[in-house]
Amino acid sequence: MVTNETTKTKEGLFRFGLVANLKQGVFLKELHRVIEGAVEELPSSQELREIADDASIIYLNANGYPQDRDGAPVTETMAKFIAFNTGYQTLEGEDVYGWFEKEENGVFVGVNWNTMTEIRAYASVQKFQLKSFKMGKFYFKDLDNCNAFLEDLARKTIDEDWNYKKKPSRISAPILRSYIQTLFSKLEKEQEAGESEKIIRSRDGSHIIFNTNLLDRFFNDEYIIAEVKKIDDTEEVYINPVRVSKDSGSELIKYGFSRNVAPKPPKFFDNVNEVIFHPEYYIEKSYDSLTHIIEQRIDRFPEEQKGKTADYLASKLYNAIDYALAIAQRNYKYIVPIYYPRFDTISFIMPIFLERSYKKRPDFALVLQNIPPVLNDEGKVIEEGYYVARTILDLEDGYQDARVIAKPDESWLNPGEIK
Repeated sequence: MVTNETTKTKEGLFRFGLVANLKQGVFLKELHRVIEGAVEELPSSQELREIADDASIIYLNANGYPQDRDGAPVTETMAKFIAFNTGYQTLEGEDVYGWFEKEENGVFVGVNWNTMTEIRAYASVQKFQLKSFKMGKFYFKDLDNCNAFLEDLARKTIDEDWNYKKKPSRISAPILRSYIQTLFSKLEKEQEAGESEKIIRSRDGSHIIFNTNLLDRFFNDEYIIAEVKKIDDTEEVYINPVRVSKDSGSELIKYGFSRNVAPKPPKFFDNVNEVIFHPEYYIEKSYDSLTHIIEQRIDRFPEEQKGKTADYLASKLYNAIDYALAIAQRNYKYIVPIYYPRFDTISFIMPIFLERSYKKRPDFALVLQNIPPVLNDEGKVIEEGYYVARTILDLEDGYQDARVIAKPDESWLNPGEIK
């Protein structure tokens, strides 16, 4: 029987496999976290779809390579992974790939966002019988192992809420997970810049240790030790991380460290004045910044505002900034400092209430990049500092970026209220 039906060609990410993290745009948010700071503008879902439509399909074997040992190309049948180059790069300048993994039923499932080195690290960890649930640079046997690690760390630190009470997550202590990932990235930057004793290796080089900048319930520094697994001559990953306290001498010795090993915590600022918001500073709101915030980040605005004109939203935003400044002049902690990875500096987030209804949560947080004053050789100010409105964040991301520096105590940035 002849029908008029035709097979629909798969488009976008569906060209490569099943997108398991499609719901609520999680796939896009995960990509943004990988490339944020390395690009001027983060891609929209439509832009990503166009990239995926035009991208070449790369088949990778179980080791993460597009050719076998004899140099023959990997076919779809042989492939363990399928990938495509997004055209974006990490802050370190490495290409970022979208990739899917073939399951036992032959279906490729994703989408994950990593460099090719990280994909091969994942493949290598698989060979060591580790499921490689990935948490930043750290790999676990599976999600349960990762959760057990986070729960242990959270339980033994000074009491703090590491969960969003109104936002369920399959990850235990998701705020703590983000904290550890960002903190370790900062330590790597400091180590690469020549600062010593940030990430220390054991005597035989088989383990690393670093300071979490957290205290346990008895006010000892909390350290994390992880096993080093070499991928090749230049790359390595970290597996099976464990928590130890500063005074756990026997544990430190067991892993090959001196009893007195003392890794230094990250340093986010030199002077406490750097993390205090100055309401007298000018806030630059350029055409490009406003276009980015109002047009390219419209998905972060409340639903009732999304159909409004750019002029209307700009006016609302200007008024909300003025309201926040009025409060900041009376409460120096109202505008909260954050660590902004893109510039590896301190910035600030300002709560934005578009409708001036302070009985509910802010609509989002405005990121203000801190441009410090210019000093002459005598240390006198020759040009005042100012802030640049860069982008907007949802409160979840805002809290995570703020917590790296210190636990926020402002009521508008409370993990118990973030949905």
